[in-house]
Amino acid sequence: MKTISKLMIGLALSAFMVINVNAQPKSEIPDDNKPKMNWSAADTLYTFQFNTESNSWVYFQREVRRFDNNKNPIENFVQIWQTQSQNWINYLRVNYTYDDKGKEIEEITQEWDASTNTWVNAQLRITSYKGRQKEEVLFQQWVKPTNEWFNIMKYLIKYNSNGNKNTVLISLYNGVTKNWDNYKKFLMEFDNPYGPPTTVIAESWSANNWKAEGKYEIAYNWRGDKTNETRYTYNHGSKTWLEGILLEMFYDKKGNQIEYLEKKFDYNNNNWMNFNKHSALYNENGYMTEKTEYIWNRGTNQWDVKGKYKFTTDTKI
Repeated sequence: MKTISKLMIGLALSAFMVINVNAQPKSEIPDDNKPKMNWSAADTLYTFQFNTESNSWVYFQREVRRFDNNKNPIENFVQIWQTQSQNWINYLRVNYTYDDKGKEIEEITQEWDASTNTWVNAQLRITSYKGRQKEEVLFQQWVKPTNEWFNIMKYLIKYNSNGNKNTVLISLYNGVTKNWDNYKKFLMEFDNPYGPPTTVIAESWSANNWKAEGKYEIAYNWRGDKTNETRYTYNHGSKTWLEGILLEMFYDKKGNQIEYLEKKFDYNNNNWMNFNKHSALYNENGYMTEKTEYIWNRGTNQWDVKGKYKFTTDTKI
């Protein structure tokens, strides 16, 4: 199931990933602007996985979509292929609701309950706006046996005078006190006042005070696509920033990301070590058609293929 969750195209499987992530630094930059779907005009998108034993492409999952009259996605549900029964099995469903201006205001994620053959609520995301800008994003979780939505987390977003997001405050709901408690804060800094942030400082709330936790140094190409991101963790003892993760992104002439490389800092050798990467191919419309995932083998000093996937609207390849 871990591979399935990684391949969900645009589905918010980890709405609460800010709470659970353990990598350095301990928080990810909140980003809810990612595209909901690849192959956005397709009613059904099939994912095939390469089977090394049979040396053939086999079904892995499929996404079934519905759109409104404005071509906004209103439903996207995922089915996984069960090899033994040779059937598609429901797995996950996401429904979207929009305001009269076409801005998304609600996203409900449901999981399939095989024991009752029904969709069961899992997560709810509610977005509020001030003018054209997002002001608050509220996350709720479905609670049994009371069968009601329970507050979990919310983002409060602020902008600078140029309209750029420069602060994201994350709060967690305290079910005992019924109050929102400070949790994380992300502060964006800009080299170009009209460009994307080049430095992001992550702070955590501790002992009634904000304390530095992580730092992101980000570089972009002329299109504004991210090409490099270095992540640091703050060491309060030495009062220094410690290298943690290095991300590198590479693009073709059309702006499609063709390679993503992740490295981790090795303090024993004082250098960056390869960790994960993936490469991708696209069609003439800019839709990803193939993705290969790799993991670095430190014993052989080479990349080992972890998985190969193809995306298509065709039922066979």
